[in-house]
Amino acid sequence: GLGGWGAFNIGVWAAADVIAKELQKGRKLKLEITDEAHTEIDDIAKKAVRKLMECGADPANAAIAAATLLYWAGVNVQCGMPCPNRKLGAVTRMAAGIPSGRISSMPTEKQNNKISGFAATLAIYQALDKEHLAPYDSQFLPLGAGGPVVGHSAIGEDHLFPKLGQKLATIGTRAMVKAYLSAGMKPNKWLAALFGSAAALEIIHPDAYVGEEFGQFMVTRTPETVAVAAVKAAELPEVLHIRGTGDELRTAQVVGDLAIILKDSGTPTVVGMIMFCEMCSILQEGSAIGAGRSGGPLVIPLHHWVTSPVLALYLLGKGASPEEIISVIQKTMAMHFQKEDATVATNILARRAEAVERGPLTDAIIKATEPGLTNSLSKRALYAYKRMEEGATLEELMAEVQKKHIEDIAEAVAKAMSKRLNKNIEYIKFTKVKPGSGRRPHKFAQKHFAFDAYVDVEVKIDGKVYELENVLAKAAPEALLKQDRETVDAISCVSPAIIELLCAGACSMDVVVCACMAVARGMDP
Repeated sequence: GLGGWGAFNIGVWAAADVIAKELQKGRKLKLEITDEAHTEIDDIAKKAVRKLMECGADPANAAIAAATLLYWAGVNVQCGMPCPNRKLGAVTRMAAGIPSGRISSMPTEKQNNKISGFAATLAIYQALDKEHLAPYDSQFLPLGAGGPVVGHSAIGEDHLFPKLGQKLATIGTRAMVKAYLSAGMKPNKWLAALFGSAAALEIIHPDAYVGEEFGQFMVTRTPETVAVAAVKAAELPEVLHIRGTGDELRTAQVVGDLAIILKDSGTPTVVGMIMFCEMCSILQEGSAIGAGRSGGPLVIPLHHWVTSPVLALYLLGKGASPEEIISVIQKTMAMHFQKEDATVATNILARRAEAVERGPLTDAIIKATEPGLTNSLSKRALYAYKRMEEGATLEELMAEVQKKHIEDIAEAVAKAMSKRLNKNIEYIKFTKVKPGSGRRPHKFAQKHFAFDAYVDVEVKIDGKVYELENVLAKAAPEALLKQDRETVDAISCVSPAIIELLCAGACSMDVVVCACMAVARGMDP
């Protein structure tokens, strides 16, 4: 079975294909104000949630994953009715059969440590206690003035909802940023804005329209309005782009939409929030703002990877043809430091997902990556055959391919980080790479590189050479604790390359092809 650690992403691949097949049937993917006990969205949500749970997902994780997939497929998150079955997060939550939750008990994704929405909620309620945040003295509200007078009129739509909501979202977002920093992490701007917005929407009217000052009537609601403040507080860009297409999205609209989903979909686990972020990695800015990492540029462990199926689902929802989807998926492979490894890894996952749920998305992704996989494997097999014909041993061959792999990573990262940091990183050279940094005497750590890696690296930045010894166990912690900015900046230039080395097991085709060739030639193991 697929239950257990590491399988959640396969469930996301499978559920994406479930939704895609419903799209191809012409099913209506839209929440509407209709007099129906059940809608087509209810039915599709149940199918997606069921598939995720069949693959081992916790019900709350299945709910948020299904809602996020449906959102990227083109489903609106709300339609104005204050009923739970007309909000996308609540639709999938009820499909999973779970109770509602609160942002205060919702965790962020893991960045080694993690925090929760409690930071945003606490700060907001402390502010409500210490000062008066509404734009008027609430004691002067007319007697008996309920929703029609206060809510759906100038008092609520022009003043209370937008002005209070933006104050609350700013407070909540800043509190999330502070909590991240205090807990030893770089702030996740994406989640800080989302949690700040969602915490505000737990207080203000989450479905209301707002005054013309804040947006167009029948278009702009409170979620986008509060998200404008959260986006500013988190220092997110005002516009985001879809990976591989360049489609522009207003950041505030996306943050507001997803904040409503978070508010309504239950209480996912940390793993659920990891997958939520990865489903947002179809955003080109994803890894830079904290919205997932599986879209590149790093080749991270494969249980994170869901960018390709979610992107393919987004494209299908936009009416893209199979050929157009294939073209975009191929384009996104080049967004990784290691294009070949990313292509092979994506193909492997698509093949595995196809065994769980065959559909138009896995079909397109396999077609997009199969040529790259074939070329990569053939090239390595021919090289291995040639070197063995020349008398090279398997050990010598492995050393050669690993050396080239390390050099290729260093070259790609130096080029990319020069552009990213606006520096001239002339070269990155790994002078020593081995398991066992000296921190741990245990045999396991001495054998397995990723658990206690020894890395010496030389990097030339803007004409100056930095020699970093035993980076992970010595250079990095010393520079951090001493607040040595120059050394920390040098380590920033090489960190992505070190991560690529630590995650090399995500795609081990170099080693596997060499070993297979040795077996085929009858070598003594």
